[in-house]
Amino acid sequence: MDWLPGRREWLFSLVTFAAAVLALFIAFGTGLERPYWAATTVYITAQGSAGALRAKGIWRLCGTFVGAAFAVLAVPNLVNAPPLLVLAMAIWVGGCLAAALLDQTPRSYGFMLAGYTAGIIGFPSVDAPDAIFTTALLRVEEISLGIACAWALHAILLPRPATPQLLRRLEAWTADVARLAGDALSGGVPSLAEDRRRLARDGTALDAMFQQARYEDGGRATLRWLPVLRAEARRMPVLASAAGDRVAALQAADPAALARIEPLLREVAAAIGAQVTPEAVQALDARLAAAERDAAAEGGWPGLLREGLMDRLRELLSTWAACRAHAGRILAQDSGSYAGPSPEAGLRLPGHADLLLVGLSGLAAGLSVITCCAFWILAGWPDGATAAMMAAVGASLFAQLDDPAPAIFRFMQGTLIAVAVAGITLFAILPMVDGFVPLVIVLGLLYLPIGALFAVPSLTPRMAPIAINGFALLALQSTYGAEFAGFIEGGIAMMVGFGTALTVTRLVRGAGVAWRVDRLVQADRRDLVRLAEGRRPADLRRIAAAMLDRFEALAARLGAADASAMGQRELAELRAAFNLLRLRRAAPVLAEATQRAVEDAIGATAGLVRGSLAPEAALARIDAALFAALPEPSARPAALALSGLRMALFPRAAPPSLLPPPPAALAA
Repeated sequence: MDWLPGRREWLFSLVTFAAAVLALFIAFGTGLERPYWAATTVYITAQGSAGALRAKGIWRLCGTFVGAAFAVLAVPNLVNAPPLLVLAMAIWVGGCLAAALLDQTPRSYGFMLAGYTAGIIGFPSVDAPDAIFTTALLRVEEISLGIACAWALHAILLPRPATPQLLRRLEAWTADVARLAGDALSGGVPSLAEDRRRLARDGTALDAMFQQARYEDGGRATLRWLPVLRAEARRMPVLASAAGDRVAALQAADPAALARIEPLLREVAAAIGAQVTPEAVQALDARLAAAERDAAAEGGWPGLLREGLMDRLRELLSTWAACRAHAGRILAQDSGSYAGPSPEAGLRLPGHADLLLVGLSGLAAGLSVITCCAFWILAGWPDGATAAMMAAVGASLFAQLDDPAPAIFRFMQGTLIAVAVAGITLFAILPMVDGFVPLVIVLGLLYLPIGALFAVPSLTPRMAPIAINGFALLALQSTYGAEFAGFIEGGIAMMVGFGTALTVTRLVRGAGVAWRVDRLVQADRRDLVRLAEGRRPADLRRIAAAMLDRFEALAARLGAADASAMGQRELAELRAAFNLLRLRRAAPVLAEATQRAVEDAIGATAGLVRGSLAPEAALARIDAALFAALPEPSARPAALALSGLRMALFPRAAPPSLLPPPPAALAA
């Protein structure tokens, strides 16, 4: 049973509980007003690896400070104008959430926390604005105490660096990339779709682990080549797919020609899957180049297919050699034996960001705050402040999901359980407890099992609200002073806040996964049109990077939505984009007439994607450009790119007819 905690989970729970107890002890001893804030922070900050814990601790502290500063500035100045104060808080929460969604690093947690921390500090302080600076200062102190205790005890008792696990995952991922390329060359294209998606999902997980490992000692120096490796390796599925399609097309057009080159295909697949020397790679590349020249001399559609296949194989082989070199640098750096150059700065280009989704998420958070505050003000509800700040929290925590509503609802269920558990503990057990040691024993009996279940990945989403909200609901103080009516009011306010966030989020962002998949597909098509229209080289590279990001985002979602929702063959737009880039690079050396034909084909691609040109007309223009490019020796790269564009956009089209003879035949 994968939900039962094992030794590692129980050890994690023990260390985390010890850190929470230490935070409570220090908070009680120093007279802090809300010791439970420190204990709650321990459970929020505790992570499975040292890098993740440090990253979350750093940005939790930064976000708390910034959010507290905004609350100190806003509440005293706007407390006499409640509508303006509510609007300012709503804009702040929504704006910070939007910034968090635009950031792809652990820093995003700091942006998000800055948003709802302002509500946590500001809303309860509207009745005593003169004391808000003290409240904010105490919040920062108690959060800092919880972070320090979690950081110290996990570092001493449970040091779990992320880097070794990342390196193991990296080796497994690169091996899977090699295996996919070998399978593509064997002609098993239909079986590769799930492998491509899995590789994309695993690559995204590697990025997240890398971001965490950067916060460990020496992480920046050890792993600085990983983004370079990822940038190269994530092109491998695209190249493998292009090569695999050419193998399949050649099987249909000229099986005898395919049989002649099958030994070469097997050799390339073996070279990618094994540790080969640079000299062996160079020798194999020379043989591929010779086969490419032979295919170019043959002419016809089968010859063009073979030539394109050899060209893709050479690119696949060189890309894989670069990946192996980068992986070797990473492993050598980890062992301390690498003393070579550092990668260039800025190699990781900005990727895809759905601005509409970001805007809707910020709007949902702001409207949740406004809705709760309006009810609070109009009804004169004493606990409306709790509802308003929980609305900000609920609308922010899960905004990165395609459909946050189910996660918010699950969090509400966990919070309801936390209210019941805390109520029993607070009113049936704690009145009989006298002293810090008995308190620790009671909390241990409760929180050690909760913490162990919290550490089980499959149970984390359900146990997180119980573990995190439990201390907040207990509201432990140096002396017992709990009131049942106040506790029930607070629990109801929490549920109202989360319920408001759920309702508003469902109304504003209720489209779900299928809508998100369609948005990604439409963004790919828009970028394909931009590539066809021509941009600056840096912009072209940015577009290609964004399309690769979207492919990985699609791969992560195809298990939850029907792949047919994409409305296209997988990787088609991405492969078409790479061929457009090749056409742009080849265009300057073409003859004027050929250049016009190529530009016409590129324009036809844009019209096809926009829907303003019929597929038959677009195919005819691409074939016309192909006919114009083939007789020109300097236009061979353009001809190969046009054939690749044709195969990406029209995979089921019949072979082009009346192709001109190859340049060698013309010379004869």
